Amino acid sequence: MPTDTSKVYIPQAPKVKGIIYRAPLGTALPTDAITALPAAFKDLGGISDAGIVNAQARDVKKVKDFAGDIIATPQSDYSETLEVEFVEATNLEVLKAVFGDLNVNVKQATTTSGMEISIDHNSDVLPKTAIVVETIQGTGIRRMVAGIAQPIKVADATLINTDILKYKVTFECFKVVDGQTTFNIREFVNDGKPKAA
Repeated sequence: MPTDTSKVYIPQAPKVKGIIYRAPLGTALPTDAITALPAAFKDLGGISDAGIVNAQARDVKKVKDFAGDIIATPQSDYSETLEVEFVEATNLEVLKAVFGDLNVNVKQATTTSGMEISIDHNSDVLPKTAIVVETIQGTGIRRMVAGIAQPIKVADATLINTDILKYKVTFECFKVVDGQTTFNIREFVNDGKPKAA
């Protein structure tokens, strides 16, 4: 059977709003793809052309019978991450995500000085927050929700005059209990094609 090209998804960045949003832990999570996010979700600005990498890891043990055939694959672990490279290196919300909210402070501009940002680099454990990723295709929208996400890796940041400063961050996405179900990431896909009246 030929591929149904209407089911192919090519993610694009929304033109009039952000791609990745971050909110304090406990903020009400979206329950569909199109309802506006609560105001607590802050836009983390642009990302690089590396896009968003969603990685799932399952640790399994291959159990074999006496003949050497695999007869079971019990799973001992599951984890999921989101990796993204932020390109707005002076965006306050990005800096808070990379270094921790309490490690980023701002002095507003005065008549004698411009706005000044101080950023403490230290060993503080970075906070868990909620993360939402939104991409579009045509009139459709795809929304990924990580209800509990924590930065676990920040790649080397290179300052060089032939490129921009970028922050590549890997977020561990923890399990969320939602009634009778659980998820590390929940996706909503709306094709943007309402039924004719």
